[in-house]
Amino acid sequence: MTGGYKTQQKTELMSYLEQMKGKHVTVNQIIEHFSEIGVQIGVTTIYRQLNRLVDTGLVKKYFIDEISGSCFEYVDINCKNSDQDHFHLKCEICDQLIHFECQEVMELQNHVKAEHGFIIDPVRTVFYGTCKKCLALKEKVSD
Repeated sequence: MTGGYKTQQKTELMSYLEQMKGKHVTVNQIIEHFSEIGVQIGVTTIYRQLNRLVDTGLVKKYFIDEISGSCFEYVDINCKNSDQDHFHLKCEICDQLIHFECQEVMELQNHVKAEHGFIIDPVRTVFYGTCKKCLALKEKVSD
């Protein structure tokens, strides 16, 4: 995984991250997952392994805001996914973080660079609002 000797905890964590490929997970979600399946893995171990995986490029780390902290996404070494390929949407109701790929936003990013000499960092760019699911629930309650 990241060098050194392999432990069951490393294997379990890697397996979980691979299953979650393309999705963002927080340390709390990882802890909750392992608790639900009855696997003992320490918080320190999770942080240490995630940091190693970030260093090797297998996992991307996203810092969303001071309240949410960081989340992680398994991408693997062969991933062509570039930080320039997407932005993020964060639902203020359910806290879901969604990859957001939109040509118009990419054009805005290009415009800001060309016309204003400023490069937008997609890893740290988050649009806040209400996701489709929460909006539907909100509208249902209003009816």
